Amino acid sequence: MQNRLLGIHMIVQNEEHHLPRCLDSLKQAGSEWFITDTGSSDRTPDMARTYGATVLHASWEDDFAKARNISLPLATTEWILCLDADEYVIEGLDQLMNVLPNIHKSITRLRITIENQYGEGIEDKILSHPVRLFRAQHGYQYTGRIHEQLFRQNTDYQSDAVTPNKSISKSDIHLDSLEISTVDHSAAVEVEIDVEVEEEPLAPLRLGHDGYLATVIAKGDKSKRNLRLIERELADHPADPFHLYNLGVTRCQLGDLEQAVEAFRESLKQAKWQAPYRSTLVRDLAKVLVELECYEEAHLLLSEETQRYPAYADLHLIYGEVLERQGLQERAYRAYARACNCGSSPNDHGRSGGGEAVVKAFYVTEAGSCSYRAYTSMARLAQQRGFGQEAVRLYELALEHLSTYRPAWMGLADALQQQGVSDESIADRLLHLAHRLHQIHVTTDHADQMNRPHPYLGKETEIVLMHVLYALANCGAYKQALLLLGGEASHIHIPVGDQLHWMLCAGQVTDAWNLAQSSWGEADREDHKRTSFSAVITSGVEDAADMSLQSDERSDWALACWASGRRLPASFFAKVSPLERGMWKVADRLLFEYKPAALSASSSTAPVPAVSDGQLLQWSEPVQMIARQLVARAIQSGHLVIAQQLHERLVRIMSDPERTETEIRRNYAGLLHQHGYTMIAAEMLIQCMTEGELDAEGLFCLGETLYSKGHLDQALSLLEQALEQKPDFSKARAGAAICYLQMALGLIRQERNRSSEVRVLADQQLALEQQLRTAEGIPWRTVYHAKERRNHHAGTSASETAESGRADLSVHDRQG
Repeated sequence: MQNRLLGIHMIVQNEEHHLPRCLDSLKQAGSEWFITDTGSSDRTPDMARTYGATVLHASWEDDFAKARNISLPLATTEWILCLDADEYVIEGLDQLMNVLPNIHKSITRLRITIENQYGEGIEDKILSHPVRLFRAQHGYQYTGRIHEQLFRQNTDYQSDAVTPNKSISKSDIHLDSLEISTVDHSAAVEVEIDVEVEEEPLAPLRLGHDGYLATVIAKGDKSKRNLRLIERELADHPADPFHLYNLGVTRCQLGDLEQAVEAFRESLKQAKWQAPYRSTLVRDLAKVLVELECYEEAHLLLSEETQRYPAYADLHLIYGEVLERQGLQERAYRAYARACNCGSSPNDHGRSGGGEAVVKAFYVTEAGSCSYRAYTSMARLAQQRGFGQEAVRLYELALEHLSTYRPAWMGLADALQQQGVSDESIADRLLHLAHRLHQIHVTTDHADQMNRPHPYLGKETEIVLMHVLYALANCGAYKQALLLLGGEASHIHIPVGDQLHWMLCAGQVTDAWNLAQSSWGEADREDHKRTSFSAVITSGVEDAADMSLQSDERSDWALACWASGRRLPASFFAKVSPLERGMWKVADRLLFEYKPAALSASSSTAPVPAVSDGQLLQWSEPVQMIARQLVARAIQSGHLVIAQQLHERLVRIMSDPERTETEIRRNYAGLLHQHGYTMIAAEMLIQCMTEGELDAEGLFCLGETLYSKGHLDQALSLLEQALEQKPDFSKARAGAAICYLQMALGLIRQERNRSSEVRVLADQQLALEQQLRTAEGIPWRTVYHAKERRNHHAGTSASETAESGRADLSVHDRQG
């Protein structure tokens, strides 16, 4: 006998890929299924019938409400659940079937929880709580071409006085172009405060929804269709705040952020504060403002709206980001802390600031806004301000809330390294934390790990171990990552490209070469001949190459060859595109056959094929960019000799021939500074100063290094010189201001040591200290993480080492 408690109602079109998962997840309910097909050209209707569904056929008339209403009068069940084919049950269906018979007759609508997946990570989801369950034959219908709203017609039921319901269907969930911007509207029509609103409890049912993954959106044309329907609604209802809001969401989906902001702003002007979708409108407007770097407007908006919605964690989290971008780190920390205090209950309450009534709100919220995301943001700020132990505690607290949250693993390893913890101890601490969170059997005896069989581990546990591996590599503990990969985590799949890079950074160049050759190299042809330099210049007419390798992977393969003293093999050139093949051949010859023209002419030995300093290659800009990326990759992996030789020689043949040696050295020093080799860079920049004038960027880099060493007078002089050359150089201006504050504070402290009883000096010191704390929050200094911090004290001049020539091409990683 068919279950008459719950009926499933859907509208579909060409959903053969999604429908089986949806219907399989609902089998145990034994429900009545009505599926309205609006013109599928695939097997969707036949597939629905195999599940016992009643399929209704209707022509699509650009009206979601009209399509949804077709099946509602046919319901013979007590309750109706409306959903779409790209949704599926995660949990709670059994509990729901037990709960429904006991729901009081006065309650005719129920909310459910939907996890809207927007990315591939476990944490990449937006939680919403729309009304999807309502009693059949109680006058409920949908209205609206798009973002259809559930409302109740006038009937003889006791709840007739309830005007339009404050919930709508799942199709009101959107994903815009921002990182975390799925929007589910929990209300469409404003509800007057003095109207008694029927209670809408939260049912135990939890659905998943992945129809707005980027990969899914790219396959369809939903955003353009939605834009067309919304514009029709606005033509019928000009300046309607709900439709303006949806217009903004759709503009975000299409990447038109400026137009989205205008729609959001106008919607906010028109919407009453009681409108249940208003909190989500504020959230999305704030996120777009941050994306457009309109921090002042976002600040003004959120300073008011966080008071109106004090329990909305997302607003506090975004406000913290805005304050942090403005350099207000202490206030940002407090905003993140308020997000943590919001709790995860969907029954949070928002309230206005003027003594107005309180309205229940089921906020659309990003997973982790009140827990692991907020704790990680607090930890990052604590780390920046020098509170290392507090940062570690907060990172670990974030992981206790979600053990698979990658940013917290990365931050934890970085914070431990910043405190001087050894790589071995970092690895042990991360492994033991993983053990505590997932009961992984951990041993620090790597030899034993190599021989021990690995028990089956669940998916989340494997993700945790993978994050531990990447956290170790991210903080520069490459050897520990490789040891773990060869032992405790040997069953974890790490892409070949990442393993190759770790080996290069750990100085294991032979292992790196062997890995690249075994994974990507084919048998090199014995008849492969090196082309002449003129042939290299005109290269680009070969057959299409296998482009399965990413740019960084090709760079690392080349570096593995060169660092181990080998030329690039034929199998390498088969993996690069014809357009860039010439660049790789030139780079290979420059490292192994290059001699400046003057040296080649004066040499008494057998002639060596020389690349003329004055001969320029007319490479396209994309190919020149690949060449620059290759140099940066060599620096990143610690192979400075190769990096410097490539930089100097490639620049000579693809740049202005009038470029001086000083300019070339200055540019290379900037790359070194960017990757943390501050002392080597400073040495080269000082040499450039003795030969000629530094540009503004060079002056800034040198001034920043001197500031970090406490040489305030010299740092200030350099930063001011940078400002003379480039008056709008905001980072140099902020650095100079902080130097002045530091120097003034130092003078006051000296004077207080002589006259400690002068009260005015104490007050001035407190004021300056506060100003300095605020100023130091301005993001003016180069941000270095653990990998770059390890390079700060590298003091061997790469230029001296480069003089030794090809025999010293292999440059091993620094000890950490």
